[in-house]
Amino acid sequence: MKVTVFQFEGTPEELDASQVLKELTNHPRDAVAVVPNGTCDSGTLPARVPGVADEGQETVRQLLLRSPAPGLFVRFLDEATRWDNVGVYGIKRKNSLPDAPLDYSRYLRLRRQGSQFGGFAYVYAEYSTINLRLNHSQQQLDELGITTARILTTGHREYRVSVSLTDEVSLTDALRLAQIAYSAT
Repeated sequence: MKVTVFQFEGTPEELDASQVLKELTNHPRDAVAVVPNGTCDSGTLPARVPGVADEGQETVRQLLLRSPAPGLFVRFLDEATRWDNVGVYGIKRKNSLPDAPLDYSRYLRLRRQGSQFGGFAYVYAEYSTINLRLNHSQQQLDELGITTARILTTGHREYRVSVSLTDEVSLTDALRLAQIAYSAT
């Protein structure tokens, strides 16, 4: 993969009128564009991934380049990190040295600071998947009107509800469930 970065200077009107700029930024359908603010759609990434520490920014951005729904994933993080005392953390590997940096290459943990519990969500940037600290049954999810979540049969028993971000409905479901998990921690 090759990434090319351009920086353009000018007023918004000058940039909008520039034919050269239009040709340079006309990217192929599968390309990922970077936008300066925190919002993005399925084909763009923000300049900074919300909530992720500086040390993990580049790693998470690289994972998002392979993600099926990077825009939805970033929107999930943007919303969840606005809740009171929510932090996004990398993972401390079991055999790592005490002063080793956190690992951001596999998944991120969303945790309510001050909570005695672990994270309320484990999120996978590369797959745009959200695993939540909920031990709900399929019947409970149905009663909540959640249609996109699935119950995992493996892994830690407290993190059995998972949502793969694929569209607006899955994002809404993931945020509703994350709010429930957040409130319980």
